[in-house]
Amino acid sequence: MKWECYRCKYIFEGETPPDVCPSCSTQDSFWLEWFEFKTSLDQPVSKYMRKEVYLIDANENVWEAAKMMKQHNVGSLIVTVEGKPAGIVTERDMLYKITAEDLPPAHVLVRKIMSSPVVTVTPETPLRKALEVMERRNFRRLLVVDNDYPVGLITQRSLIGDTLKGAVRTREVEKPAD
Repeated sequence: MKWECYRCKYIFEGETPPDVCPSCSTQDSFWLEWFEFKTSLDQPVSKYMRKEVYLIDANENVWEAAKMMKQHNVGSLIVTVEGKPAGIVTERDMLYKITAEDLPPAHVLVRKIMSSPVVTVTPETPLRKALEVMERRNFRRLLVVDNDYPVGLITQRSLIGDTLKGAVRTREVEKPAD
C-alpha cells in the first residue's frame, strides 16, 4: 500500500504510514492513501458510460422534458424521431433557449431547441477518442450506440466523478496512546 504526505506529497510504501514524514518531518498523523491513475485512455467507453439513457420524442414539449429530467435526476435527454436518436436536449438548452427568452415551455416542442444531429460513439470506442470528440466539438456528453440503438451516455461529469470516487479516499492514522 502507498501513502502520500498531505503536506509535501512524499510517497511512503507500507501497510501503515509513519507518525512522522521522513521527507518533511511533519508530525501530523494525516496521510492520504495514494492513488495511481489507473484509467487507461485506451479502454473502451463502455467501461465508463452511464447505462441509463432517457429518451423523449421530438414532438413532446419542453415542459414534459423538464419534468422527465427532474424525475430521473438527469441533465439531458436523447431526442428521438420515429424511435431513432436525432438530437439531445440539455438543461442548458432549456435555460438559454426557453427561460432566457421568456418562452412558455409547455408551448415549445423539444425539436425546436434540441442540438442535432446527435454525435455518437460505439461501446468499443477508446475513451481517448471520445474525449477528443468532446473537446473538439465542445460537448459535455456523447451518446453511446450499438447498431444505432442507445446503450449509454458518456459525460464529463461522470468521468470526473467516477475517477475521483476511487482517487480521493483519506484515512486518519491513529497515534499510539502515550
